Amino acid sequence: MAQCVENKTPNGQKNGRERWLRLRAEAVRLAKRLRFGRGAAVLGQFLYDVGFWGEYTARRLARGGWKACCLLGRRCARVWGRAAGLVKGALNTGAQDLTAPFARMANGARNIRAHVQEEKQAGTAHAAKEGLRYFALGVHKYFPLLGRAAAYVLPLAALAVFGYTVHTVLEYNYVLAVEVNGSVVGYVQTEQVFDSAKEEVARRINYAGAGEESWTVEPSYQIAVGEQVLDENQMADAILQSSSNEIQNATGLYVNGELVAVTTEGDRLRQELSSMTAPYEDPDNPNLTVSFNKEVRCEDSIYFTSTIVPVEEVIQRLHGEEQGAVYYTIQTGDTPWIVAGSFGIRVDELQAQNPDYDFNSNSGFPVGGQLTISQAMPYLQVKRTLISTYQEAIPYDTEEQQDSTLPMGTVQVVQEGAEGVAEITQQQVFYGDSSTPSETTVIDRVVVQEPVTRIVAMGQYVPAENIAYLSDGSTLIWPVPAYRGISRWMIGSSGQIHGGVDIRAAAGTDILAAAGGLVRIAGYHPSYGNYVVISHGNGYETLYAHATRLAVRAGQTVTQGQVIAYVGNTGNSFGYHCHFEIRLNGARQQPRDFFPNK
Repeated sequence: MAQCVENKTPNGQKNGRERWLRLRAEAVRLAKRLRFGRGAAVLGQFLYDVGFWGEYTARRLARGGWKACCLLGRRCARVWGRAAGLVKGALNTGAQDLTAPFARMANGARNIRAHVQEEKQAGTAHAAKEGLRYFALGVHKYFPLLGRAAAYVLPLAALAVFGYTVHTVLEYNYVLAVEVNGSVVGYVQTEQVFDSAKEEVARRINYAGAGEESWTVEPSYQIAVGEQVLDENQMADAILQSSSNEIQNATGLYVNGELVAVTTEGDRLRQELSSMTAPYEDPDNPNLTVSFNKEVRCEDSIYFTSTIVPVEEVIQRLHGEEQGAVYYTIQTGDTPWIVAGSFGIRVDELQAQNPDYDFNSNSGFPVGGQLTISQAMPYLQVKRTLISTYQEAIPYDTEEQQDSTLPMGTVQVVQEGAEGVAEITQQQVFYGDSSTPSETTVIDRVVVQEPVTRIVAMGQYVPAENIAYLSDGSTLIWPVPAYRGISRWMIGSSGQIHGGVDIRAAAGTDILAAAGGLVRIAGYHPSYGNYVVISHGNGYETLYAHATRLAVRAGQTVTQGQVIAYVGNTGNSFGYHCHFEIRLNGARQQPRDFFPNK
């Protein structure tokens, strides 16, 4: 039984198994020789089994995959060979079917010629008769070949006819045929053109005064093939021509899209419109555009005879007024605000219409006076649009940098500022003869040169003798840092004789805020002159007097060291100095106690 199993095993698998058995035996002997422990032997046996069965399985899978690929390739080759043979046979059969009639015809022609040559010995008539008989026999015998050839030729011919038909139909120009009362009056390209033509017809009918009851024109359309199409105005002419004999060629004047007049002298009307704009045109100025304040166009077309008027009337309307001037007589109890409100305008607009009246004076609004509410507006005004370019300066910014090496209150320019340049393109609109633009719009702004920032260093250094430390940890600084000359200190325990310290300094010297806070007072006092009082929020206030001018205002918040005034000689003063007071909860304090080294 074991022998039978051995014979069924493939030779490659048998040899591989025997090889691995030998390797396994050698590994076991080596393990015994090295006297490994029991755990190592078990681990080695496990790794060996894993490697053996892994390789064994991989080999079997690779061999099985290769056999499957070979089998699939052979089957695909057989299928491809059969398909190629069928296609080749079909092509050969088709070629033979197509060429067989012509080959038989050529062969038959040669045979007929040879047969006729042989039969000429019995006479020409006999030869001709035999030739016709031979031809008839050939046609009867080989006629089925023509049917087989037709089976191939007819589908190809049908496909060619179908392609030609589709190409020809797609090349057709499909348009809309417009009909009036069942008759085609023309063709338009799209439904939008048809709708615009209907609207134009309606405008002309309404302008002629014909109502829906007395005039009914209801054009319709259907898809057709055509070459020449009409635009909306041409189609409107065609519709009117087909529906009435009360029309003729004329020129219509359209203003803002509405038909306002019809005349037969279109050339003169156009000349008049040109003469209105000609005085304002300048061919040498490409930036100037002259037009009208309304959209104006002349359209040569078909119009109702009843709507035609002399061209003089049309010209008179062009130069006439659209709205007359509106005036109002001042009544008792009227005020500019009451009158302006009753007409829905602003007081400044009413004042602009009446520059001879002074609404701010008592006599500037007299009873019985006549006010102009609005000026007369012309029907058509010339509009000038001017594009111009100019340059404007771009102001520079100032950047302040704190410098601890400079004395407090010192300002030093690190970099001078420079203005930039911007090129402005604007559009101005003028009406009539006015030289003042009614509208100004900036349409472009290009920076030609960027501004240069001005940089200044702000001194932050304060000598120890100029700093006073308060109980809450805050500080006061000497208000005139560069000067220490004292004309007198506070006199009297509460400053009743002299309430502060007088610091001698040159006129215009900066006076600095001793600490940050809120400016409570900034004004003038008979004794103090120009003075400032700052509340520091911790019970302390400081006062600075006799300034030539102030640099802050009441209610402003300032920081320590900020310039608040400039040394002067105002009020009860007999020389340039800064009178400086320190107050705590309203009581004057001796400045010498805060700045003992001065």
